[in-house]
Amino acid sequence: MLTDWINDANITLVNQVNNWQSAVELAVQSLIAQQAVESRYLQAIYAMHEQIGPYYVLGEGIAMPHARPEEGVIKTALSLVLVKEGVNFGSEDNDPVYIIFGLSAVDSNSHIEMIASLSQFFCDEEAVKNLKLAIDKQQVLDIIGQF
Repeated sequence: MLTDWINDANITLVNQVNNWQSAVELAVQSLIAQQAVESRYLQAIYAMHEQIGPYYVLGEGIAMPHARPEEGVIKTALSLVLVKEGVNFGSEDNDPVYIIFGLSAVDSNSHIEMIASLSQFFCDEEAVKNLKLAIDKQQVLDIIGQF
């Protein structure tokens, strides 16, 4: 379940951010606080974004910034940032983004269950809509607790 990974300590709710970099930084700061990644992980995401664009914008309004395990991953973890007013990542079809899941994975297999739960969530339009509208951490946990 997503609540195995997301809890009160790694959810951030903000009204707005200055830019996509700030949104990614909020997600990664939570991963750093969980001792899941080294601080260089953030720079790796920025560098990859500059090279190939917003590869981690997965669908309308949803992003999952991440970098390769060798870029500073310590353990598999997840964080969640909600940006009420949305933020543009440069993804023509999917901007603005409101839901940002920060992901760190030690390898390509260890997080399969987490990705499966996230996929179920992403496919549930009602849950995605409700998460965008959530106003506190308990609401967030109630919504993602279904997956």
